[in-house]
This record gives sequence, structure tokens and C-alpha cells, in this order.
Amino acid sequence: MKIYLDIIWLLNFLIDILLIYLTAVILKRNISKLRLFLGAFIASLYIILLFTPLEAVALNPVVKSLYSVIIILVSFGIYQFRLFFQAWLTFFFVNFAVGGGLLGLHFFLQTDTSFIKGTFATQTSGFGSPISWIFVLVGFPIMYWYSKQRLESIETAKIRYDQIYPVFVRVAGLQLKLHGFVDSGNRLEDPLTGRSVMIIDMTEVGDQFPEPVVQFTKKPVFSEGQLPDNFEGKLTMVPFRTVGAKQQFLWALRPDEVIVYDKESPYVCRNVLLGLSYTPLSDRQDFNCLLNPKMMQQKKQSS
Repeated sequence: MKIYLDIIWLLNFLIDILLIYLTAVILKRNISKLRLFLGAFIASLYIILLFTPLEAVALNPVVKSLYSVIIILVSFGIYQFRLFFQAWLTFFFVNFAVGGGLLGLHFFLQTDTSFIKGTFATQTSGFGSPISWIFVLVGFPIMYWYSKQRLESIETAKIRYDQIYPVFVRVAGLQLKLHGFVDSGNRLEDPLTGRSVMIIDMTEVGDQFPEPVVQFTKKPVFSEGQLPDNFEGKLTMVPFRTVGAKQQFLWALRPDEVIVYDKESPYVCRNVLLGLSYTPLSDRQDFNCLLNPKMMQQKKQSS
């Protein structure tokens, strides 16, 4: 089999450009075109070493690590050791994620792409068949895009979960353990008392309430019904309005105690009402109550 080293080098050079650029995207770092191409050029030279008497040295894990340090140093520079170390580890992660994904796609589709000296090459001839080239040149950008989208979704989920707090509620003899999400759009307040309203998903926790309370609060208007004694004087109605809808009313409870745990540090929320919603709040079921931002603002002011 003939091997055209310049073609293999060009293929890996293009791949290295994408890998370094994806690393920069994940790190949210600006990288100049000069650094990008220079870093990719140095990274692509590694394939040349695998076809020289230095192959045994180049395959040494220590040498590989030192070579990757040079790639990151050229591509991102070194302003702080922590940032440099972060970029170095992210570069490895990107290589494993994209390269592993492409390798898995290769075996799944069973194309004729092969690997020579541990790097992407082709079969049939030194230039490779059209199928294998299409696989690498099309498959790699697809894996690049897929990895980028997955990593961004993970980051979004992390931000989302960072805004979810354990919440303990005690009301009318009930003790509820909830997961509260800080909803910046929830500005609901009781117009009479000025109390902030946190919304509870009754489709998730309604089974912990007495059945007469559930049936009574399901209706948006006053209706006849016998409530348990411990709920007498606890219920009130709060007016609210949504976009494109007329003014409506929401049943709310006056809690005995509401505690929000921020990094395991408890904070007692005062002047709060519990709005009872029978519409699911989260399709992922990762939280079952919406916290009013005013509740968290009061925490910051008191800390």
C-alpha cells in the first residue's frame, strides 16, 4: 500500500484546526487565526514523527503530554497557570470526545476508513477512496457540531441546576420537601399584603394534601366545601394575569415556615405565600416549585 504522507498530513492539519477551535469555544476564549493555524500546524507535525526513526520516542506517553503542552502554549499562550492547565485538560477532553465519536461512527457505518500510526488515513491507495474521504471530511465536522451542541447543552443544564434550591415548607401540619427554581419572570405578589408568591406544582405534591383541600383549590372561584380545621384561615386568593389572557385568580396558602437552602445554608423566607398551581411547572420534573426572585433578593440583603 502506498502512503502519501502529504495527504495524511493535510487531513490531520484540518482536523487539528477544528479540535483547537472547539477547545477555544468550550473555554469561551478568543483565539487569533495566527495562533489557531500555528497551533494546528505544530500539532499536525506529530504525524511526521511517526514515520521517522523517532517513532518509538514519539509514542511515549510522556512525550505526547509534553507535545500537547507545546500545542496549547502556542495556541492559547500562558497568562495564568490555572487557565493554561484548564485549556490543556479541555484539549484532551475534546480529542477524546470527537475522536472517539468519529471512531464509533466509523465502526457503526463500516466504511473503509482506516487508521495508520494511530491517525486518520485511508485504504485502497495513498489518496484513499472517495467514500473514505467523504466519511472523514463530512463525518468529522458532524462530530464537531454534535460535540459542541452536547457540551453547550450540558453547560446550560448546569446553569439551570445551579438555580435550583432545596426548599422546606411547613403549612397546616404538613411538611413539604421541594426543589425550587428561581424564576426571574415570577413577580407575583399579593396586592393586599405585598407578600411574594412562590408557586407549588400540585400535580407533583398534591397527594400530600388532604383531598378536600385539593378539590377545593382546583376551582378558580369560591365554591362550597368543607376544609379541614387546620386549613381554616390559611387560604386566600391572589389575582394574576398572563400574556394574552384575562385576569385570573390563584389559590394560595399562608405557610407557617419556608426555608430555602443555599449551599446547605438555611434561610428563612418571611412574608411568603404558597400559590397552588395544577399546571405542571417542569417537563423534566427537575423542580416542583417556582421561587419568587424577591425571596432571594431579601436573602442577599440580610446576609
